[in-house]
Amino acid sequence: MKTNVVGKVLKVWVALLLLVGVLPVMKSYAAGTNLVTNGGFESNLASWSNWDGVTTVTFPVYEGSRAARLGTGESGAGQIIDGITPSTKYELSGAGRVSVTGETAILGVDCLDVNGVRLAGGKFELFYTTTGYAPKTLTFTTIPGTAKLQVYIYKNPNIGGYGYIDEISLTQATPDSGAGGGTKALWVWELSDLATSAARSELIQFSLSKGINMLYVNTGTNLTTNPDHYRALIAQAHANDMQVEALDGQSDWVRAENHYIPLGRLQDVIDYNAASAVNERFDGVHHDNEPYTLPDWSTNRQGLSADYLNLAAKSQQLLTGSGSSMTFSGDIPFWYDTFSITHNGVTKEMHKHVQDVMDYVTIMDYRDFAEGPDGIIQNGQNEVDYGSIIGKKVVIGVETYDVPGDPEFVTFYQEGEAYMNQELEKVDAYFAGADGYGGLAIHYYTTYKNMLP
Repeated sequence: MKTNVVGKVLKVWVALLLLVGVLPVMKSYAAGTNLVTNGGFESNLASWSNWDGVTTVTFPVYEGSRAARLGTGESGAGQIIDGITPSTKYELSGAGRVSVTGETAILGVDCLDVNGVRLAGGKFELFYTTTGYAPKTLTFTTIPGTAKLQVYIYKNPNIGGYGYIDEISLTQATPDSGAGGGTKALWVWELSDLATSAARSELIQFSLSKGINMLYVNTGTNLTTNPDHYRALIAQAHANDMQVEALDGQSDWVRAENHYIPLGRLQDVIDYNAASAVNERFDGVHHDNEPYTLPDWSTNRQGLSADYLNLAAKSQQLLTGSGSSMTFSGDIPFWYDTFSITHNGVTKEMHKHVQDVMDYVTIMDYRDFAEGPDGIIQNGQNEVDYGSIIGKKVVIGVETYDVPGDPEFVTFYQEGEAYMNQELEKVDAYFAGADGYGGLAIHYYTTYKNMLP
């Protein structure tokens, strides 16, 4: 009787220790090891749970002798992988295609807790829409609480075609792999998005689910009145391998007589960092000053442009003089390559002057299509090319806000997230080999999270 009681007590203690994580049950996976079993479907659907409608075929295949086929109706299959660690980078890759234009095949992964329950904000997906095989890869960070991953293939009924997936791989990323070596940034304008613990957690989880690794967070006067909101957000972002830059700006600040305002705000950021712990500090300062919205832009473009560049130079000088390691960057429209100005005795395109003085720039490349005349790629080409020459990065930004008064083609608001992702994949693939390409940015958090799927 006594032995049975001791045994029961030990079992209870072990269960409690497991519950609180003192004795975690985790496997040790070497970086580069494929965690997916039978990812090429050479053993048909062995190790996969067929939810419905999935078979294997010998044609068409990407590699080997077999591939998975989904369709024609709603169909999918999944595989659960144990021993996963939270806040860890993993890389998901695979090749996919569809039988007819208009279909979409999906390769995705869900973060699960220790009981196998899906965690909110823990979904990451690749979309395949071409009628020829396309290999794709995404890097993601497991969200807090992740103990398992569910890799899945899926297709909605759509238009009655087939989807094909082959050569699936899930690996723990090596420390220097990053998010494909590039940035995926998100503008965060609303102060309410960091005012509470719940709001901050929602922002971080959403960002993780979308592969965001950089936040441009609006500061304004709120930084001095509520610094703890920023400390909590930045600490949480840094714990999830995301950088945070202090976002601020106003068009009339570029006028020489108003420079004291943005420089004072910049000093506030410097002072904030000095008073904060290392993990609570901003990584950079990001200004959104748009002189072309001022009423005298058409008659005073040279003067306002020069004032803008002088403000940028003063900002860099203030950061350098303070000993700060923060980067200084800003938003520019894609059409700054269509006119030249003279500054400090040098005449050249406006975008080149800006790129010279800033550490990097983010282009407001607001179009809802990647390719062709006036597309995202064409509109960002000159800036990326110049960035490659001077050794600086260019981040390409797109819009999700239904901008009042602007034509529909400036935003992805009407088309939805899936279409936007397809176009951004084209941009990413096109510029992948360019030294001046720094990645992508989405404007902005509030409208992005409310986009149609």
